[in-house]
Amino acid sequence: MFDLNERSSLPTEQLAQVTNTLARWLPGDGDGTAVSGWDEAEWAAALWVVYWQNALPWLAARVRGAEVTLPTAVAETLFAIEVESRERTRRMLDNAAELAAALAEVGVEAVLLKGAALAAVYYPDPLLRPMADLDLLIHQRDLAAGLETLRRLGYRFYSRSAEDEVYLRGERQANIWAADNVHPVELHYALREEYAGIGYNLAEAMWRRSRERPFWQSSAARIPDPPALLHHVCAHASSDWLIQRGRLMHIDDIRKIAGQMGGEDWEVFGTAVSHQHARFVYPAIAFAQKYADLPIPERVTAQLRRHCPPNLLAWIEQTELADTSESNPMNRSGIGFDLARRLALSRIDKMRFWLRSFFPRRWNLSKRYPRLAETPFWPLGYLLINLDRARHLALKLLRNA
Repeated sequence: MFDLNERSSLPTEQLAQVTNTLARWLPGDGDGTAVSGWDEAEWAAALWVVYWQNALPWLAARVRGAEVTLPTAVAETLFAIEVESRERTRRMLDNAAELAAALAEVGVEAVLLKGAALAAVYYPDPLLRPMADLDLLIHQRDLAAGLETLRRLGYRFYSRSAEDEVYLRGERQANIWAADNVHPVELHYALREEYAGIGYNLAEAMWRRSRERPFWQSSAARIPDPPALLHHVCAHASSDWLIQRGRLMHIDDIRKIAGQMGGEDWEVFGTAVSHQHARFVYPAIAFAQKYADLPIPERVTAQLRRHCPPNLLAWIEQTELADTSESNPMNRSGIGFDLARRLALSRIDKMRFWLRSFFPRRWNLSKRYPRLAETPFWPLGYLLINLDRARHLALKLLRNA
């Protein structure tokens, strides 16, 4: 068994090649020619990539379908973790159905988002879609009742932000995809995606375009319709790609939703994404289209592109998954200069990005300093986060000297 908590030891250029090959091979239906020449070190690197990019069951399925022969140690690790991941997804979906029913019993409306909605409704095999946590959207007026419901079901407080509270059940395990690894629930009362401190809130759209439908096993839950879910998934995935957290999972998520959308759905989607917000949605679609055949009408992508800054389009054109995922060995500084250059529509817009990057909202600090953010001394977080950034820049300059 390989220790996948350790970064792949493959040289950077080879790791990038493995990552980008996976991005093109996994969504296809061809044979194993693209990976047939890999040695054990490259397959070990592939394992590391899919483990951290939420795509390990996908790789296992493609290996079986293409009848690829793996080195023994790689095969043992891949299929052992796949079993755990699939069981974890089963348990997480059980938890989602349990929680949705418990909230309904106390009169709390909830919309299931991201992983739970995707796995149970959009994936033909729900257990193929790994789930790290559960995301639910409720009304802020129902927060107290929602939190009491979580506590009654055995969840304990972990953190809060300006848009959600996170509760956990279970204990952490070394294998993040272990069936009994901690099960987090993010109870959202807003639905913001952040881009260097600039937020894009989709909560209203999720409420407006969701309805109750069959969910998992014999349960029912409120699920966004395809245009709304694609909008949210793309906004979330774009944020991740822009901050070097791009994942193979995003490609398949977008592919699965797009495959269920017809002409009317695309009209709704195109109307829902405003000109101002196209820059927060298009990157995810553009990256997914690099690697998978997506049935997205050209008029939709052309409309989104038309309202994206030229710097953003140029960056997308020259960037691969390996450059903007954890396969890239360069640590993120957290400073939004590059993001501002890519996303800003004006000089004033650029200054807003920079300001929010250095001085994020209070509850954004909670992701790095959760205890401090809860106290009256939370502004000290600005000093800590910017000292950490200064250290990062100094180390980068020393490496390049």
